[in-house]
Amino acid sequence: MPHEESSKRKLPVWAMGLANMPTGFVYGFISTTFGILLVSRGVSVGKVGAISAIAFSPTFWAWVFSPMLDVRFTKKAYAYGLATTAALLLAVAVLSLTNLTVFTIALTASCAAIVLYSSAVQGWAPDFCKNEEYDTISGWFNVANLGAAGVFSALAVVFVRVLPLPLVAIMLALLVFAPTTLLRYFPAAPKPEGELGANFRAMGRDLKRVAREGRVWIGLLIFISPVCFSLTNLFSSLGADFHASEKAVTSLNGPGVAVACSLGCLMAIPLCRRFRRRSIYLLSGAGAAAACAGMAWAPKTLLPYAAGLLVYNFFQGFNYTSFTALEMEIIGPKNALSGTMMAVLTASANIPISSMTAVDSWMHDAHGLNAMLYVDGGAALAAMVLLLLIALPMLDRYMLRHEKPVVN
Repeated sequence: MPHEESSKRKLPVWAMGLANMPTGFVYGFISTTFGILLVSRGVSVGKVGAISAIAFSPTFWAWVFSPMLDVRFTKKAYAYGLATTAALLLAVAVLSLTNLTVFTIALTASCAAIVLYSSAVQGWAPDFCKNEEYDTISGWFNVANLGAAGVFSALAVVFVRVLPLPLVAIMLALLVFAPTTLLRYFPAAPKPEGELGANFRAMGRDLKRVAREGRVWIGLLIFISPVCFSLTNLFSSLGADFHASEKAVTSLNGPGVAVACSLGCLMAIPLCRRFRRRSIYLLSGAGAAAACAGMAWAPKTLLPYAAGLLVYNFFQGFNYTSFTALEMEIIGPKNALSGTMMAVLTASANIPISSMTAVDSWMHDAHGLNAMLYVDGGAALAAMVLLLLIALPMLDRYMLRHEKPVVN
């Protein structure tokens, strides 16, 4: 058991949330940077979308390796090691831009490492956060994710354009690792006492128990819906469709997205305290649908591109903050299955992101820009209406008859 002094918090909750920046840096490279770079090299939007879907796929399968985070070393040690691994693999990807096979493998592996890094850091957070702080830390975790992604993606594009690739690779790797210095100020993490085999067996047992939790099924029903903001992974590839210059695309998808997403994340905090978190999560899909419709109807020029992109990403901030807070609410305090439930719920939300990214990019190449926008916005709107008006009320009534109602 750590000494009392070492277990005290040394940073405010919002500052601790910024330790999630390495996650945002890697995700930002996948969602924005490489799309700009590859399109400028003549790679199609469909190909960019396919690579993006593969590179993001660890967000819904890497969690199966999460039992290793509770064996032998502390979460702090795992976080440092995983951030280092993700940084080095991102550097390999940068050096492999001309070889799309190696590029895709390295980027996917980097994403897998950063998914586990995020699991280690966020799994550590409930040890020192109170229930009333869930909305705050979830908001700042997502500011660090989405906001940092925008800043990092813009820097990466500029670096690639003006510096030798080996130097770019080193600089981006160092940027990914740098925010882990914040972990020094986290309360001490206990050293785990379990064994890997036992942890995997325990996870299998936990999954069976989790499958009997009605509140988890509500979460899965919500999160697996296509209210997933997958176009974020493709906006950087669409500049040519709106006759936007690479400089404008980089600025909008970098600093512009960082500000829009961060504002959305922070504005969702008081809303999640006042209204049902699941309603905020689903209603963000209406904002996404409106942005898609506006971009489809408007002239294909820079201003509609900028407005649609920023509005879409603003509501993505709403979506991510309410998502994380809703996860914590579903799990609840002092839950022996918290790790497994968090992994299952997070993975479920990432499945539609990868799948819709692939669908959207295919629609673009096969049927054009407007078809892609209508499919993405229409899927989000249809899912929101069906869940809010039909599926969730039915499931609520069932749970009231069979167990306690739990999800706000």
